[in-house]
Amino acid sequence: MQQSLLRAFLSPLLYALSTATLAVASMGPSQAQQRPQLDVPYIKTPEAVVDRMLEMGQVGPDDYLIDLGSGDGRIPIAAALKHGTRGLGVDLDPARTEEATAAAQEAGVAGQVKFRTENLFDTDLSQATVISMYLFPEINLRLRPELLKLKPGTRIVSHAFHMDEWTPERHDVVEGRDIFLWTVPAQAEGLWKVKVPGYRDFVLRVWQQFDRVQGTAITMDERSIPAIEMAVSGAEIRYTLNTAEGAHTFTGIVDGTRMSGNGSAGEWSAEKM
Repeated sequence: MQQSLLRAFLSPLLYALSTATLAVASMGPSQAQQRPQLDVPYIKTPEAVVDRMLEMGQVGPDDYLIDLGSGDGRIPIAAALKHGTRGLGVDLDPARTEEATAAAQEAGVAGQVKFRTENLFDTDLSQATVISMYLFPEINLRLRPELLKLKPGTRIVSHAFHMDEWTPERHDVVEGRDIFLWTVPAQAEGLWKVKVPGYRDFVLRVWQQFDRVQGTAITMDERSIPAIEMAVSGAEIRYTLNTAEGAHTFTGIVDGTRMSGNGSAGEWSAEKM
């Protein structure tokens, strides 16, 4: 059973590798030297998987999608056609870039999506609100530090492969293929001086691993109160303190070195120390 599953998983990959090998073998010496060394073989993503990836990423007309390893461009093109999304596709193979550009022109969305022959590690991702990718696990892990630097709330959708300790917030299976979704969390780790007019000030210490957070509030009288039900989702943060006066819940937005929001104790703000 395990062997049959392994063959089913590897068959499209082995086919792609063998096809690429035959293609290089059929080239002349100069053509073979010009062919780029690809990190990931080109395997087409089924249309049903494309549709679910866009659905999971909640793409819309206000989004800017960057597809890493875009192949024939089907993901950015589908996003533009079905959701009005602007996009960019990057691929290391110039033949794929030409194919994707021609497909965008034929679909009438060349004004919304562009394609570039480029190493994805050289791509500026800072403008993206959605990242889509179908890459190998080791490539995902190399990308992970850069993805975590993106604006909080940016959605990451991956076909087939996850990112180890960074647990996806959603995992779907379409036609036997895995799709994973993450949302880039705000970076809340550190010490924060929290002010709550009419209540009390305290220092909030936050520990963070990806989107998992824990915290402790240290009051001015040096009491330590665990922050319970603490969570970060995109730029949003939420936690509750059980004090002598009762439980107080704080919800707000993390914006770089500042936080602010409302809670049961009233409006609050914080600055990173």
